Amino acid sequence: MKPNDTNIAAERDRHEAELPELAVRILSDFARIVAAEARLLEANIVEAANTLVGRVYVAAILIVLAAGGVVALLTSVVFLLHHWMPWWQVLGLVGVCAILFAEVLRRTLIPAPSASSITVARPS
Repeated sequence: MKPNDTNIAAERDRHEAELPELAVRILSDFARIVAAEARLLEANIVEAANTLVGRVYVAAILIVLAAGGVVALLTSVVFLLHHWMPWWQVLGLVGVCAILFAEVLRRTLIPAPSASSITVARPS
């Protein structure tokens, strides 16, 4: 063998000896990157969840206040109408009006399904 071949063989042996250490370093770096991404994702999810919980609390309070206002308004209408009509007529009239109002709101706020979204199951 030539002296140059001996140097190449020695260098190759040295590189092959470093391969397991290099693989361990690559895996260690990959694990650190994955752990950092997981911490970042966790921080974003926790922040989003806290914001959502805050909005749910506010929405719940507003719904309760609005429901209380509707009940108070309906009660005042019932007591006002009771001056001219018996109780059963007043409550019936308020009930019918509430049902009609709910139907009007349903038709205006909830759109009808389009013909393209309706699928018909065909027998095979």
